[in-house]
Amino acid sequence: MTVTVVVCAYTERRWPDIVAAVESVAAQTIPVDQLLLVIDHNPALAARAAGIAGVTVLANENRRGLSGARNTALAHAVGDIVVFLDDDASAASPDWLELLLAPYDNPLVAAVGGAATPLWPIERPVTLPAASDRGELDWVVGCTYTGQPVQLAEVRNLMGCNMSFRRTVFEAVGGFTEDMGRVGTVPVGCEETELCIRLRQHDPSARIVFEPRALVRHRVSSDRLSWSYLRRRSWGEGISKAAVSRLVGAGDALSTERAYTTRIIPAAFFRELLRLHVAGAFALVVSVLFAAAGYARGKLVRADRELGPVSVGEWDRSVEDAPRFPHPARVLVRDGLTVLGEVSVAAGAEPDGLWDLPATEDERFATPSVTVVVPSAGRPELAARCVRSVLATEYPRLEVVVVDNRPEVRALRELAASDDRVRYVPEPVRGLSNARNRGAAEASGEIIAFTDDDAVVDPLWLDRLVAEFADPAVDCVTGLVLPYALETPAQQWFEQWGGFGKGFRRTRFDARGASGSDDARTGPLYPFAAGLFGSGNSMAWRAMSYRELGGCDPLLGAGSATKSGEDLELFIRLLRNGGVLVYTPHAVVRHEHRRGLDELIGQMRGYGTGLLPLFAVYVGRRPAELLAVARRMPGGIRHFLAGDSARNRGRGADFPPELSKAELHGVIAGPFALLRGLLTGPRRRLGLPEPQATAAVRAAEETAPTPLKLLRGGK
Repeated sequence: MTVTVVVCAYTERRWPDIVAAVESVAAQTIPVDQLLLVIDHNPALAARAAGIAGVTVLANENRRGLSGARNTALAHAVGDIVVFLDDDASAASPDWLELLLAPYDNPLVAAVGGAATPLWPIERPVTLPAASDRGELDWVVGCTYTGQPVQLAEVRNLMGCNMSFRRTVFEAVGGFTEDMGRVGTVPVGCEETELCIRLRQHDPSARIVFEPRALVRHRVSSDRLSWSYLRRRSWGEGISKAAVSRLVGAGDALSTERAYTTRIIPAAFFRELLRLHVAGAFALVVSVLFAAAGYARGKLVRADRELGPVSVGEWDRSVEDAPRFPHPARVLVRDGLTVLGEVSVAAGAEPDGLWDLPATEDERFATPSVTVVVPSAGRPELAARCVRSVLATEYPRLEVVVVDNRPEVRALRELAASDDRVRYVPEPVRGLSNARNRGAAEASGEIIAFTDDDAVVDPLWLDRLVAEFADPAVDCVTGLVLPYALETPAQQWFEQWGGFGKGFRRTRFDARGASGSDDARTGPLYPFAAGLFGSGNSMAWRAMSYRELGGCDPLLGAGSATKSGEDLELFIRLLRNGGVLVYTPHAVVRHEHRRGLDELIGQMRGYGTGLLPLFAVYVGRRPAELLAVARRMPGGIRHFLAGDSARNRGRGADFPPELSKAELHGVIAGPFALLRGLLTGPRRRLGLPEPQATAAVRAAEETAPTPLKLLRGGK
């Protein structure tokens, strides 16, 4: 009997745990025939892991997430038994593997799992009560919990951190369902539960065995000890169980949970009350309620909303044959430097080459110095991916400023130390506007480009942005933003809402209107309509123009009370002051949209929250503009609410009404959010807050004439 052990990893923050997991496998009394380490879409981690002896390192070839990583391992596994060990777990003893494999002497045994004991960062928290080493809620942190067997026994399903299967199981029933399973830190899962139930439905004689002596130690990070994590994890468990029930039926999906909630939880609740452990009793109630609410929410999702994955890709028709994709796909078609458009194709079909559209873009000759500002707030893995993509543009005069809006994140300092072109700048005043302004104040480039840490830039991104500044009148250039992935319904719904893309025609905007566009961009709302000019995750400015305007308004944007609107307000301010903005579809950025419906609902609420404060802040700082804004208000309301407006007509029948409601709720909450921001911030600029980052931008303003000043008659 040969053995393959699989460890899946996604973040360098767990590097010591990954090494410990691998070393614990190497120390087993039974040698493994193959040890696979699958890296989930993190090239830097893959490169680092390549130095581990005795390990085959694989990149996840499937959809992002644990299920896709495991399926990648299955495609390469050669062992009769495939063992899965989490990257933050390690074998408790050298006989772990021996104990895990022993039940396979019975040919009816198809899968064997072991126990997991928590490694606490400090001590067991009050959110996870327990009468012994096991607690009733230890499943929240991926460990064995009270109610599971204490000796060898058959079970419905195994725990993902410590489980094994005969490889023939996957040949018979397929791999892990990629519509389920944890993605990064998102606390959902149940993919192993669904697989085990599917196995038993396929072969009722198959035995799934739990061997508690085959023990691993599972590290529990400090962020999983909070009340908020308990709520999120319980909610995610309910959502996941609802998904399982849709796939395999509620009877099988909830058979174990019924006994758990009717016997184990009530007994633990009264035990905690008798001990006067009110927090422990409350934690049990909170977990059950949030899991039930998540299950109800998951069951309410209509079947017609269950969209399949859509591939995203690119095709340069000048040098490549047309690609084909296994799923329906959205393909960006290019001809050298020219982006021609995006086409939708069926699975396995060849995309339209848009042969009626000619290539139009010319080579860039000037190479002004460029600073790319990448703000980040506690997401070092995403920031590292973004910075690598910027460096890969190979622009000759490049500086990258990584602005840490949570300066306690050490990984960003390490990222900056990895390349001489990268600088680390802390900005302790929270908010995306403050971070961007700090980066602009520190920038040395003639051009300052901005993108976000959850974006990946195209190799030609800087080249095509900079090319537009050959016109000395241009102050700002924005680019095309497309989805990084369309793997989940939420990502596809965001595109139906409008996404970040602004079409495939180059457009020049100034105070008089738009030129080069065949749509209604110069309609009655111009220039105050949202979604005209581009977005802040793909924009570049002449440094002098950005500084003269004072940068992004600190009352607006992610991280502020109003949550959004800073980029549109800045674009409006530019155009109303006589500046010029160019949108080019040839500078491409890929943005990683929110994967889950709940995340997307929060994002939509945030966009709604910033809408009214955007105009209130704009007029509050420029009272003379009140009439111009007020005249457009009736049309703006219709544009926002009417189902046939350009803003809303692209939404499909499956577009969740929750998203529109969340955006509307945000609009209603917006004025109160702005008031909260005004009351909690220091008052410096026209009675409104101006944090240190914005003050630094204004102090760095050049005295030399700028295109913006010249257009306004300045000297």
